[in-house]
Amino acid sequence: MNNITSNHYNLDKCNSCPVRELSFCNALDSHALEEFSALSKTRAFEDGQLIFSEGKNNEYLGSITHGIVKIYKLLDDGRQQIVSLGFPGDMLGNIVDAEYNYFAESVGETKVCFYQVARINSFAESNPEIYRSILGKTTEQLGHAREWLLLLGRKTAQEKIASFLLLLAEHHKGSSPDQAFKIPLKRQEIADFLGLTIETVSRHFSNLKSKQLIREYAGHMLTIVDHEALRNIA
Repeated sequence: MNNITSNHYNLDKCNSCPVRELSFCNALDSHALEEFSALSKTRAFEDGQLIFSEGKNNEYLGSITHGIVKIYKLLDDGRQQIVSLGFPGDMLGNIVDAEYNYFAESVGETKVCFYQVARINSFAESNPEIYRSILGKTTEQLGHAREWLLLLGRKTAQEKIASFLLLLAEHHKGSSPDQAFKIPLKRQEIADFLGLTIETVSRHFSNLKSKQLIREYAGHMLTIVDHEALRNIA
């Protein structure tokens, strides 16, 4: 982790944070934020870099400020099972468990703001609202995960893929809804995430392209041409 340079620097960083309104630290007033900002360390990750490892000591709580994080478990045969994706504003880890209970890996260039769990606990003695905010963020993310799992269990392959693309589009911070965005997962990873085969994923992507609902470009870039039609499928 990078060393903290100064309280002023960290407060400026927090005030200019692009996801401050989405992060758990949004509950703090300016005075508390100044104190809390001194606890933060921001780290940049390259594509495919491990952020957390399951079973390691739970030392840090993270807030994604840029990029996407792949959250997965390892099966007995060594395969990955992607259980969720983390987007800017989402929280990584928790302040309760002694160990991390999943692997977290960067997808593309990613930035995460970290806080030591022990220092959060000390800070909360005089600022209990941070606990309420963390609990609220945890509940929100669990709700999204349960809803996503429920939908995946009931939807057809085509509906799953349409929902997946709409999920990515929802979190894309482009200037236009028709702007291209990058698909962060390989075809096999998409298949694992959605509980499909890679052949099924490729076939339905081709089907959506043939219907002119999506358009793919080089570099894993994609544009949703007809959002309404895709939502009707999802």
